[in-house]
Amino acid sequence: MQHRKNALLEINTGVKSKWVYIRQMLTNLVRNGKVTTTSKRAAVLKAEADALIGRLVSNTKNYSEADAKRENIRLIKSVIYSEAEGKKLLNDLLPKFVESGKMSGFVCTYKLGYRLGDGAEKILVKLA
Repeated sequence: MQHRKNALLEINTGVKSKWVYIRQMLTNLVRNGKVTTTSKRAAVLKAEADALIGRLVSNTKNYSEADAKRENIRLIKSVIYSEAEGKKLLNDLLPKFVESGKMSGFVCTYKLGYRLGDGAEKILVKLA
């Protein structure tokens, strides 16, 4: 039996390279605000990005200002590769998400059609 296992959220790149690939996509999403990828990778990226930003918003609302900032920096360093993108997420994007009052739905996906080379479906993943 496969309890609590979602086959749609799997990327077949190996164990270590899967997490590395997800972290690279998250870093690119924060850097550019949008990423174009395949449908399966877009589903994984959307789930990870919503979980990350949701935890950041939750920390900001539930802890004091100093504690929330320290906890958010620790969380961002464990996921986002570049320091510049981490600062952008913490200083620019997070206040917008906190004042919007949402706890999820920070990432939107749009279908773009099909790739020319192999016919895979292209999805645009964009920060809301």
